Amino acid sequence: MEINIAETEQKEITSFFYRILIPRPIAWVSTRSKTGIDNLAPFSFYGGVSANPPIVSLGIGRRAGKHKDTAQNLIDTGECVIHLTSVELSEKVVQTSAELPPEDDEFEIAGLEKTKSTDVKPPRMKDAKVALEGKLYRHLEVGNGPGDMLLVEIVRIHIDDDILDERGRPDPSKLDPLARLGGRQYASLTEAWEIIRPD
Repeated sequence: MEINIAETEQKEITSFFYRILIPRPIAWVSTRSKTGIDNLAPFSFYGGVSANPPIVSLGIGRRAGKHKDTAQNLIDTGECVIHLTSVELSEKVVQTSAELPPEDDEFEIAGLEKTKSTDVKPPRMKDAKVALEGKLYRHLEVGNGPGDMLLVEIVRIHIDDDILDERGRPDPSKLDPLARLGGRQYASLTEAWEIIRPD
């Protein structure tokens, strides 16, 4: 099978693209609006860009040509907290993906407890095993939508001591991360192994 992008309807391209870019980690992003309303939403077009300094990318589509609340808040205030999702909280992750008015607080709707962040104004989620406080590094408009590509510099990392291994490093098996597949499918990390890289 081959797909010529130039000759294929966008709906079909999107469907295939989401099903082959797998598994995708999910960034569960909290932001605060200019008027002080907290927002929490998941995004799976997410990944690392740099480690020095630590920078991640968030790809956020627009809705009817307008910024989604997360993108708008991050552009307006320059701050966010990115939480790593877990299988345990998967239902609440999906619950916070609902299309809601900007004045609604997803923390409250999903029954998630907040705690104060250290360096940024948006709150952290108390039950998150890992939370990354971040500040907007750069905003780019990409694609034909266009969509928003937001580069976020991480300024502080919070890690639950319960997920650390004997060396004091995060243990993926204790984190039990949630991954996004295509359609309505999600996945867990069921097995991990090491492969030695050549010198």
